[in-house]
Amino acid sequence: MPTTSSSSAGPNLTGANYVGRLFVRYGLAFLIFLMVGRVLFNALVAYWQATHPAPPPAPTVGFGILPNLNFPSQDETDKPASYSLEMAYGIEEITDRSKVFLITKSTANLLADERIKEIASIYGFIFTPENIADKTYRFTKNTPLDMSLEISSVDFTFSMKSNFLSRPDLLADKALLPEEFEAIDSVKEFVSSSNLLGADIASASGQVTFLRSIGGELRTAFSLSEADFLQIDLNRSPIDLVYKVYTSEWNKGIISAKLSSAFSSNNSIVEMDYYYRQVDYLNFETYPLRTAKSAWNLVQAGDAYVINGKNLKEAVIREVELAYYDSFDEQKYLQPIYVFKGDANFMAIVPAVSANYLSRN
Repeated sequence: MPTTSSSSAGPNLTGANYVGRLFVRYGLAFLIFLMVGRVLFNALVAYWQATHPAPPPAPTVGFGILPNLNFPSQDETDKPASYSLEMAYGIEEITDRSKVFLITKSTANLLADERIKEIASIYGFIFTPENIADKTYRFTKNTPLDMSLEISSVDFTFSMKSNFLSRPDLLADKALLPEEFEAIDSVKEFVSSSNLLGADIASASGQVTFLRSIGGELRTAFSLSEADFLQIDLNRSPIDLVYKVYTSEWNKGIISAKLSSAFSSNNSIVEMDYYYRQVDYLNFETYPLRTAKSAWNLVQAGDAYVINGKNLKEAVIREVELAYYDSFDEQKYLQPIYVFKGDANFMAIVPAVSANYLSRN
């Protein structure tokens, strides 16, 4: 019988080993290629996405056409004769869209009359009020000052006035006025005592102005030591922690009060205007904005609302910001604005929402 030679198995085993080594070598190289290729591919995809971002979703414009902002009326003498721009990089665009928030609508209810009596009582007004207009009442008191409180039974906004300027005895032996942070806290406590302090005001920093009484008129003082009274102005905290909120008066907040050191506790507030209305920050829509450059064109054309521009020959603009406008009168929405700031506290305000989404009335 023929036998199988061991030499014939040798080449087959050698060939198998050779093929195995080739498989390992090229398999490992292929595996490395896949790993490196995947890293390079992911890096390329990431670079492409970074340099070619997907367009953001279109603005929701869910409130439809918005009403025009409610600015006070002005004539030509309230505005500068001309404008100039002194900004290192000119007008730069900020964003192409912004949120518009719903303001909670005030409605009269059966308990409103009891609520305004409760508020008045907390502030020391205990006598029966006089109905001076539709849903507006006037309370009065004569201690420690002659004072009136006019309050709406619809939204509980109010104006409190007194004869403090005709009382020079308040200045004769005046005590030290509180430090600024204490004055701000005292006004917040005053409003909070009647449960009228909104969370967006409670967290606001506030602005304090030093005032002197000269000949029965108030003038700005340069320091706390020279002041007879303090004016405290509160606006809402910045929207999204970025965008400030302004009213139609440069230094007046949606809550504004004057404080005297002649009295203590709630009686230290000798005057207050409270025009705060609640904003529903969870109920908002996004709207396209006009460009900052087109807003600047409106300023130059005299179509802006102007603060501190009366009889001014030229307004020099040094800063532009996106902000929000809060009206002393009731408005349906909290809308964005462009604010152009200049010297001597000059401001020009232009609605920021695209004209396509603002009422033409």
